[in-house]
Formats: sequence, C-alpha cells, structure tokens
Amino acid sequence: MKSINRFKKITAALALIATFGLGQSYAQTAPKKMEKEAKKTEQKAKEVKTKANETETKAKAAPAKAMEKKDAVAKEKSTQAKKVAETKAAPAEVKEKAVKKEASKTQKQMTAVKKDAVATADKATSEKYNGHTVYLGPKGGKYYINANGNKTYISDKK
Repeated sequence: MKSINRFKKITAALALIATFGLGQSYAQTAPKKMEKEAKKTEQKAKEVKTKANETETKAKAAPAKAMEKKDAVAKEKSTQAKKVAETKAAPAEVKEKAVKKEASKTQKQMTAVKKDAVATADKATSEKYNGHTVYLGPKGGKYYINANGNKTYISDKK
C-alpha cells in the first residue's frame, strides 16, 4: 500500500512538473511567433508601399513619354516632307497628294498621342458623354476628347 501511495505521489509530482514546464515553454515561444508575424506584416506593408511608389513614378513619367512621342512624330513628319519635296522625278500633283497623305497620317498620330497624354495626366471617370470617355480635370472640370483630339468641356447645367 505504501508503494502505491508513493507511486501516486511521484506521478502527481511529475504531472505538475510537466504542466509547468509546458506552460513555460509556450510562454517563451508565443512572443517569438508574434514577432515573426509582425515582421511579415511589416514586410508586406513595405512591399505595398514600394509598389505604390513605382506606379506613382510611372504615372508621372507617362505625360513626358507622350510628349516624346509627339516630338518624334513631328520630326518624322518634317523628314518625310523633306524627302517628298526633294523627289524631282514625281510630278507636282503626285507630290501634293503624298504630302497630304503624310499630313493626315501625322495628324492622326498626333491626335492619338494627345489622347494618351490626356488620359494619363487626368483621371478618367466611368461616365460616357456622346460615346466618349469623360475625364476629370485637375480643378474638377469634366471634359472629353473630341475627334480632333481637343478637350471639350461639359457644362454641369442641364
């Protein structure tokens, strides 16, 4: 009987030691896990911030790229016009038609470049006006790009 009581006492003591030992080890690992999770969230926040900065710089660079495209189109137009003027073998009417054709091409390209520049500079809304996308200007005015590539403002009065 004494041996059974000793056995019970020993197992009870071991159970208490095991319980305190597990509790202590959990108390040591829980803060480490929380620190790891906090570091992960900080890293994700940094990644999101860098992506936002990248998109912002791209948005700022877009109007400059549009202007570069416009300048390149203008240079190409002038060089093509010079080439057409230099060709002496073609009659005057053929030269005139070629110049008009080139002028219309460059006009279309310039309109496309203007649309690109406007679209990137100002915020497009989900609205449509006469089949055109409506843009919101920097001061809050609403406009769309007409067939000539110019801004046409929309009045708020109806």
